[in-house]
Amino acid sequence: MAKVGRLIKYSVERYLAGFTSFADAFETRKDISDRSYESLVPDTLPCGPGADLRVLGIGSGSGEAAMALVREDSSLGAVKFDWRQQTAEEYFQTKEETKFNLIHAIHVLYNVEDHDATLRNMWEQLVDGGNMMIAMESDKRGMGKLWYKLWEEFGQGDRLKTELRTSGDVRQWLDTRNISYVTSVNERNINVAECFQEHSKEGSVLLDFLTKTAYVTDVPEIKSMALKYIRSNSSVVDDKIIFQSSIETILAIKN
Repeated sequence: MAKVGRLIKYSVERYLAGFTSFADAFETRKDISDRSYESLVPDTLPCGPGADLRVLGIGSGSGEAAMALVREDSSLGAVKFDWRQQTAEEYFQTKEETKFNLIHAIHVLYNVEDHDATLRNMWEQLVDGGNMMIAMESDKRGMGKLWYKLWEEFGQGDRLKTELRTSGDVRQWLDTRNISYVTSVNERNINVAECFQEHSKEGSVLLDFLTKTAYVTDVPEIKSMALKYIRSNSSVVDDKIIFQSSIETILAIKN
């Protein structure tokens, strides 16, 4: 039986191939998708006169996107970067006392070692009045509901120890601590037609990524269940099969 929800731990190579296939299958333009965060981006952040405005990005990549923004806007010339090639766990274990005005984790909490501990560390590193922004697959539709269905039928152990985590897990963590937040949901269309083509390598790695499970096509019962769910929750447009990825962005302010 495949290890459901453990794609990146089982095979980084397979994960990267699946991610590439997933990105290629997007029907929603990237610039439109990126704008989905704009409604929740705070206009101002708490920062005293003469003090540095500090931002911590978890899973922000190698920095090309941030550097490009700085080059495009001369008013950002004073921005300084401190790149850390560390996991979230490694960074927080350094016990640095730096507090941040904004901490964001965009599409990354699926892969941290300890979901709850990472959220706790992020919250503790915020200044009073600071903002925590998180974007994850929604638990209410599309891929998120597929993950819950997979776990219900084939999961073993604690789901939060796998990659099958959703925005619902973040909301629950906040709710249990009486932390208020606002949310925004953005729909992204994915053409999953290749998943239904027998012997399609691209379709195979795409299905791996959609289910967060390596070599899922080698396990008939999981493959059958996943394809049945995807087919029944997709729309057909010409030769495309359109499945939705619903991204929920959550913004919480530390009062």
